[in-house]
Amino acid sequence: MDSGNDVLSRPADAVYEGLRGPQPGYGHGGPLVAGVREGGSRRRLTPPTPDADFEWGYDGAGPAYLAEAILQDRLGYTPPNDTCRAFARDVIAKLPSDFELPGAEVDEWIDAAPQTTD
Repeated sequence: MDSGNDVLSRPADAVYEGLRGPQPGYGHGGPLVAGVREGGSRRRLTPPTPDADFEWGYDGAGPAYLAEAILQDRLGYTPPNDTCRAFARDVIAKLPSDFELPGAEVDEWIDAAPQTTD
């Protein structure tokens, strides 16, 4: 993908954030907040469907939903599913429990990502 043509004019200070509340002893499932901080304000990211939940730190459905939301927010449109899955594997699956992901790093991944179509 060519971010020169695709990436919207996002504030240079945009940072995607994930905060994880107390988690159950058996794994994931506690409260999660995912959003973006830009230009001194914060807003939550919205899952693609009402029954979808965001997750990160592994490769699966929840991380794929977060990948789609971040890419859609950054690009202004929903990229192909293959692109979202690749971003989930390459970036979202490797995020720590609480994270800050600079928008510039998302842009770098977009620039390096191969063109895909569904």
